[in-house]
Amino acid sequence: MTRPLYCKMVKYRMTSKGTDGSEIYWDGRHYDAFNAPVHDDLKFYLAQARKARGPVLELACGTGRLTIPLKKEGIAITGLDQAAPMLERAKAKAAEAGLKIPFQLGDARSFILDRKFKLIFMAFHSMQHLGRREDIEGLFASVARHLAPGGRFVLDVFNPNPHCLVRDPEEMLPVAYYRDPDGGGKILVNETYSYDKAAQVSRITWHYRSEKTGKTVKKSLNLRCFYPEELLALAHYNGFSVAARYGDFRGRPFGGASGEQILILAVR
Repeated sequence: MTRPLYCKMVKYRMTSKGTDGSEIYWDGRHYDAFNAPVHDDLKFYLAQARKARGPVLELACGTGRLTIPLKKEGIAITGLDQAAPMLERAKAKAAEAGLKIPFQLGDARSFILDRKFKLIFMAFHSMQHLGRREDIEGLFASVARHLAPGGRFVLDVFNPNPHCLVRDPEEMLPVAYYRDPDGGGKILVNETYSYDKAAQVSRITWHYRSEKTGKTVKKSLNLRCFYPEELLALAHYNGFSVAARYGDFRGRPFGGASGEQILILAVR
């Protein structure tokens, strides 16, 4: 299993009007078990970090899925996230690996750190937790304050898929199947989905069903959709220019059939 094709897998914790992904991040161990198959973006972000030739900041670092492997490759990286359970898991994993990584609890819309970075990146569609214009403006302003001269800001979001946006809201589809980290057999995660056209938000519910107990726990996940020209305009009007634009993590050009929108941005 590689990156899921069901239109909206991300990992950032952000509470704001219209968009809220906080519920699914209650436990870093479950998060890691759920996302264990995902690996297609690691080489891309490692290459970007090496090109930066300087300190790196990952926004929405979660449990360190990317932060820790980049540190193992010698990258001077800091991780920032708003969800304490995710950071607790990240710190434990880093300590187990014998790595010292500065993990910071903070909000991507308003963080203040005492250093600048040659690369800041926000991976795994995390920007899609930012629902309001004010959220986006806060993100770009915070990034601009922390970029060193010549630095780059890299982000990825889904390219909205019309087939997903018209799904039957009563349809339930499986999205993950993993071993319960508490030793309770396996967990099957099914998803229901509806699209809020006025807010451009995918409203998702994940149903975590324990095969051992038969009990189901529901967690909500609401994600903002960014359309291609809209995303370029948001970058432009927040003071950034596009240095590169890709449609996947292999570096292929962006096009209508691309599943990803990956932007490499520079402060104008």
